Amino acid sequence: MAKKKLEQPSLDSERLLDEILGDSVELVSMRGRKKSYPVRWMKPGTMRKLTHIMLAKDNDAKVSCMSAALIILNDFWKIKFLYPILWRWFFYIKQYTDDELFPIIAAGKKKVPAKNFFMNITLLTEMKDTIMIMKKEEATISLPEPSTEPGGNQIKADG
Repeated sequence: MAKKKLEQPSLDSERLLDEILGDSVELVSMRGRKKSYPVRWMKPGTMRKLTHIMLAKDNDAKVSCMSAALIILNDFWKIKFLYPILWRWFFYIKQYTDDELFPIIAAGKKKVPAKNFFMNITLLTEMKDTIMIMKKEEATISLPEPSTEPGGNQIKADG
């Protein structure tokens, strides 16, 4: 098999990554109208509220409108005062469908700072003092063996 040569990303790809990493605003319009809704990096309080709604609500149509409203507001005080009005505006007055709300939800997903979250959780997990302390021999046994197959499956040697 010929190895694929690694190449530097294109200028367009670099610009896209720069927009993602910076706190750039992504403007999302619905129903092809001029009014666009700004979507910024998701704040922890917004993600907490989204999780609560996903676990508590059964009506999927309402969940989409509620989630879109949270993604657009994305601020404690805005959510506190405007969220009950905005999600009902989307659901009862505008009657947005899931297809129309998808661009806002997709833009919100792109704005979740997941990398730092996962790194923090990994580091904090390793710092817990309730983890069983192992001897050197036990630690080496529990480490995963190196993968030799391209698909990531591990091959165990006999012996």
